[in-house]
Amino acid sequence: MSNGLLNSYTFEAKKIVYYSVTVGANNKTEAKRIDILLNKTREEIAKDYVTREQMEQTFQRIIDSIERIDEKIDRLQTKTYFQD
Repeated sequence: MSNGLLNSYTFEAKKIVYYSVTVGANNKTEAKRIDILLNKTREEIAKDYVTREQMEQTFQRIIDSIERIDEKIDRLQTKTYFQD
C-alpha cells in the first residue's frame, strides 16, 4: 500500500474519531485535544504534497528547457543543411 494512500486512510480514520468524540463528548478538554491532534495531522499531510503554484513553476522550467533544446536542434539542422 502506498504511503500516500495510508496517510489518506489514517487521516480519514482520525476525522471519523474526531467527529464521533466531538458530537458525543461531554468532556470539552478531550474534544479540544482531538482537535489539536487533527490539526497536527493536517499539517503533517500537507508537508508531503506540493502546491499547484510549485507544480506550475516546475513544469514551466521543464517546458522552457525543452524549448531551448528544440531551438538548438533547429540551429544545428539549419547549419548542417546549408553546409551540404
